[in-house]
Amino acid sequence: MKAWKLTKPEGLNKLKLARAVKPKPASDEVCIHVAAAGLNPMDYKLASWGYATWEYPHIIGLDIAGVVSSVGKEVSHLNPGDRVFCFADPRKAGGFAHYATVKANLLSRIPDSVSFEQAAALPCAGYSAWLAVHDKLDIQPGQHIAITGAGGGVGGFAVQLARMAGAHVYAIAEQRHRHRLLNYGAEAVIDPTQDNVAMRIINLTEDHLLHAVIDCVSAKSGSIMSTLIRYNGEIVMIADQFNQVPLLATTKAISMHEVALHGTYAHGAPEDVHHLADIGNTLTSLVAEGKLDPMIQEVLPFDKLAEGLKKLQRQKHSGKLVVSTGQL
Repeated sequence: MKAWKLTKPEGLNKLKLARAVKPKPASDEVCIHVAAAGLNPMDYKLASWGYATWEYPHIIGLDIAGVVSSVGKEVSHLNPGDRVFCFADPRKAGGFAHYATVKANLLSRIPDSVSFEQAAALPCAGYSAWLAVHDKLDIQPGQHIAITGAGGGVGGFAVQLARMAGAHVYAIAEQRHRHRLLNYGAEAVIDPTQDNVAMRIINLTEDHLLHAVIDCVSAKSGSIMSTLIRYNGEIVMIADQFNQVPLLATTKAISMHEVALHGTYAHGAPEDVHHLADIGNTLTSLVAEGKLDPMIQEVLPFDKLAEGLKKLQRQKHSGKLVVSTGQL
């Protein structure tokens, strides 16, 4: 088979397409014949950081969708031919290949009406957005929510999920994302390069400010947005975390949350891993029902995967980039 191997943790220039041995599943694993893979910022970050347990060359890749090829002897709920997808354990990764092995309990099912490419676009970004909207904030109808970096994967899914929850959503994103985000139900798209974000938020909320912020940009962005949160409000950090509390103590008493999807496998309990699989099943059901847009901007051939990650790194995309292996 072919696979994208990282020869050293020194960036995307060390990522090479090469031959590899087809993996065999352990007793609690399945082998997936990969049809599509989603690209995420974490992929190019891991290409630079590596992972403590990796030996090089190492096959990277976290978001995969395909068909079960074979199952380990302890796996009874999945069979060869089942359509599945997952967010792979980053301690192992291995998704950017024609075949990949993963723990069976990671997997969600793909409805017949959902394509492999659509499913592959969901895990990293979609799961992070779900955790922010529902697990951390438990957004309620009528709340006023701002989402920074709304033009990207997590931000775009968060806009859609927050609207489904009945919130008033204000998307902070550049102008090129405006039409898509308005179609998702955002009440306003505020361009941070052109607009006075604070004044727009104050006007849109009629001076009542925000119940919560989902920040998908940076600690600096989160600090700025925290000043627009009302008393007892909340903020969820996705792409970064605060080095220090952004507001003085005994003032607004805001609650701060972090979404750390990649820590689920290293630090979470088995029920946390099962929860991710449940989220995946819910998201594909929403796609099948036409309620959730997987936001695929472009589907690239497998041999252009590294180019896709470089495009993602330049932040010139809108939504999701997905790779098709051409195998199924």
